[in-house]
Amino acid sequence: MENGSIVVLGCKKCGKCDGICESGALTHADGSARIDPEKCTLCMRCIKACPNKAIIYLD
Repeated sequence: MENGSIVVLGCKKCGKCDGICESGALTHADGSARIDPEKCTLCMRCIKACPNKAIIYLD
């Protein structure tokens, strides 16, 4: 994992982050969130939306 990226660890599949990403970096596979680092603009909206703190920023 690269520094300065957002990763998903332990997604509980609650769906609170659905549709939150304006750059299209956040997708769901098998109900679990995934971040595409090529599309991610580090806006942090997904982190704020996740009530389980499963989406984190690595600096």
